[in-house]
Amino acid sequence: MEKGENKMTNKTIDKKNALKLMGVLIVMLIVGYGLDIGVGVVAATAGISAPFIVYSLALYIPMIAIAFLYLRKKGDNLWKECGFNKIKVSTFFLTILLTVVAYPMVMFTNVFSQLFTKNTMAQATDAMIGDTPVLYMIAMAILAPVCEEILLRGFFHNRLKKFVPFTAAAILSGFWFGVFHLNINQFCYAWVLGIIFAYVNRASGSIFTSMTMHFVVNSFGGVMLYIQNAFYKSQGKEFAEVAESARSDSKQMITLIIVTGILSGGSFFLTRIIIKAIAKREGNDVEAVNDSAA
Repeated sequence: MEKGENKMTNKTIDKKNALKLMGVLIVMLIVGYGLDIGVGVVAATAGISAPFIVYSLALYIPMIAIAFLYLRKKGDNLWKECGFNKIKVSTFFLTILLTVVAYPMVMFTNVFSQLFTKNTMAQATDAMIGDTPVLYMIAMAILAPVCEEILLRGFFHNRLKKFVPFTAAAILSGFWFGVFHLNINQFCYAWVLGIIFAYVNRASGSIFTSMTMHFVVNSFGGVMLYIQNAFYKSQGKEFAEVAESARSDSKQMITLIIVTGILSGGSFFLTRIIIKAIAKREGNDVEAVNDSAA
């Protein structure tokens, strides 16, 4: 992604290359999750418990390797493709503000999805933390944001937008970001976040903005899950059971959906304003955040 990227108009859709790229991503997912599952099988056979970070490394390393080799074959460079460009200090703080402002949309999609499925993270927290909370936080707050942004925004989105209009690329990269999590609950809010990540990166001209947002979201979520899990354990309760009990309370769920839905309306407009401010700070076309790529 280059600084000062101009708005694309009258873009010709290259379906063939877009589908090929999605095919490559699917292969990456199969290989990555195949090795991830393989680690679980080996650990179970050996009667040991592997830390969450080991599973994360088994997932990300082969996927990034495939992306690297694919781009190398095409004569491109993964680092340049990702757009590791410097951002201003003011942009960094605006990105933090953007994360806070956009969060109600994450909350709404998270709660709404729980009408149909369990709170996946609550169900898996105890297993992920295990006896290594520090490694859990490193995997959640550092490894995941860096690796997933390289894969989904740096590699996939930045290449896909060469074949389809930016808006379509943002929606599709968000969709595959959701698929990447392999459950309906996370799929819903990851899709929303993925779209926002694509737009903020175009505004800033750098992948560092989406990495920053991803870091804040995962850090906050990881810490809150750890605290809640520890608290309920101290009360002799299981966090997963408490979360499922809350989900079964229809009155509480409807209230949460209404409240977060209202907040999401304001969140959407404020998100657009801040993304435009980031584009202006970085000297990029403010209109680059508009949904007008043809």
